[in-house]
Amino acid sequence: MLIKKTIMNKFVITAIAILLFQGLKSQETLQNNKLILGGSFNYWVQHNSFPISSLSHNFNIGGFYSNSDEDIKNTVFAFAPLIAKELNRRLMLGIQLEYRTTNYKVDNQVLFGNTNPVDFERSSNQFGIGLFSRHTINPQSQFQFFLQPIIDYYLLNEEELHDSNLTQKEKAHFFEIGLDAGILYNFNDWIGATFRVGGLNYVNGSWKIVDTATKKDFSSFGTNLNLASIYFGLEIKI
Repeated sequence: MLIKKTIMNKFVITAIAILLFQGLKSQETLQNNKLILGGSFNYWVQHNSFPISSLSHNFNIGGFYSNSDEDIKNTVFAFAPLIAKELNRRLMLGIQLEYRTTNYKVDNQVLFGNTNPVDFERSSNQFGIGLFSRHTINPQSQFQFFLQPIIDYYLLNEEELHDSNLTQKEKAHFFEIGLDAGILYNFNDWIGATFRVGGLNYVNGSWKIVDTATKKDFSSFGTNLNLASIYFGLEIKI
């Protein structure tokens, strides 16, 4: 456990150092560097449950899926504002915040260990902050492609209710190291629209059930190409 955390900390520190080194190196070739203010959002809604066979294709952190035959609704909304500095035409460094909220509801849910069905609800709020760099492949074009590595730290709070009564609270914290790909369309010299989608990501953290001794570490690595990883946004250069 201690070795695992030590390795993770060294990995994060090394990644941050690389980003900072790139920024210092790029300052030697500044070209009309500008400050970028912007933000992106993600919205996803599910009505009724997925077939069991599709669960692995739709899973995302903070999401919950069921094979119940009752009507369900699962809603996810995220907003991610950012501020960044354009170091040259191909590189910018910045800070991104993120707020994500999810809500899952199903009536007459039969839970494991219970004989009577309940109206089940699970909701969560997730807050994150991260450092990112953006590497533009074709900076001369109005329609630009970019890669965006990012290091985030998240706090997650989740509540579970049965028949509107709070039955369980969970807390989690985790690091995420990811690589996104995206498109920027410049309407003019000062405003543009973005389309960004998650690519590769590594997650490492822990969760616990509040007021109990139950807690676990977790980690994952893989691709993250689904509706929950697509963000649309606007950016302004000043």
